Amino acid sequence: MIFYLTRIIMKPFMTPFNQDHPHDKSSRRKTGVNNPSPEKNINDPKVQNEIGMIIHEIRNPLTAISLANQSLHDQIGDDHLPPSLYTVTEIIGKNITRIERLLKELLHANCGQMEFAPTDICDVIERTIKKVDDRVFLKQLEVSKSYCSGLLIQANAEKLSLAFLNIIVNAIEAVKEGEGKIWITAYKRDDFIKIVFKDNGAGMEPEVASHMFDKNFSGKKNGLGVGLTNVKEILDRHKACVSVNSEPGSGTSIIVAFKAVQ
Repeated sequence: MIFYLTRIIMKPFMTPFNQDHPHDKSSRRKTGVNNPSPEKNINDPKVQNEIGMIIHEIRNPLTAISLANQSLHDQIGDDHLPPSLYTVTEIIGKNITRIERLLKELLHANCGQMEFAPTDICDVIERTIKKVDDRVFLKQLEVSKSYCSGLLIQANAEKLSLAFLNIIVNAIEAVKEGEGKIWITAYKRDDFIKIVFKDNGAGMEPEVASHMFDKNFSGKKNGLGVGLTNVKEILDRHKACVSVNSEPGSGTSIIVAFKAVQ
């Protein structure tokens, strides 16, 4: 069994700017929904048509952003771009590609199907962290990881990575720029594998934390309250248990427990 203890510190050589807007978690609120619409079946042809139109509308401004980013390269040239600006344009290009891939996956999504296989939870964590390295870089955060190999569970790696991504992004948005720390720990206890995501953000009242995964609940300005709801749905499909420990000024810890593969 191989033990990993890694600390990632990303300090940019560029002048920091605030791409992510952290919000005080103690000010979490319910988004106003007076008359919620009935849930729709994603496999319904009408719903699929609506999704297709929305994706088309998203791709229009996305294409404009991509063209503007490429124009910046063409007009200035890679050799004349300051290192900090080159890094920013690379991040923009990387995320444009990722959004395009997500839109294609959404277009062909089938929520009723989720294939499971023995999965090393540490591989999923590593893959997920790579998806947020630009946010970590831009916000000058410190990420510490501690886990051992061979932590196997029955999982859908892609869906589970999406759940972990939302949890980590939530932590990133909770901490202060240049001072933020996030700890990710995975270990086996008896027949269960546990993953702990901890941050040193503002924290929140316990009664507020208990509603984190509720539908239409968000602590972000203009938040839709769907990110952590999707996390809960994915974890439920994996028959995982999730709990939240948080207090104002003491950060937040999210603990996820899975049944281990024997």
